[in-house]
Amino acid sequence: MREFTGLDWIATITNMVALILGTFIVYLAYKGYKRNSSMPLLYVSLGFAFITAGTVVEGILYVVFISDLLVAIIAGAAITVIGLVAIIYSIYSVK
Repeated sequence: MREFTGLDWIATITNMVALILGTFIVYLAYKGYKRNSSMPLLYVSLGFAFITAGTVVEGILYVVFISDLLVAIIAGAAITVIGLVAIIYSIYSVK
C-alpha cells in the first residue's frame, strides 16, 4: 500500500459516505420488501447493493490494491451495471 495523498483521503472519505448511504438505502428497500412481501422491492434492494458495491470496489482496487485506474473503473462500472439491471428488472416485473 502506498502513502496516502490528499486526493487519496478525499476519495476514501467519499467512498465511505457512499458505502454508508448505499447501505442505508439497501436496508430501507429490504425492510420494505419484508413488510410488503414485494419482490420488486427485493430487486431494488439488490440493485442498490450492487451499485454501492461497485463504487466501493472501484475505490478499494485503486487506492488499497494500487490497481491501474482503468481496471478499477471497469470493475466498478461492471458491478454498477449489474445493479442497474436489477433495478430495471424490478420496474418491469411489476404486473
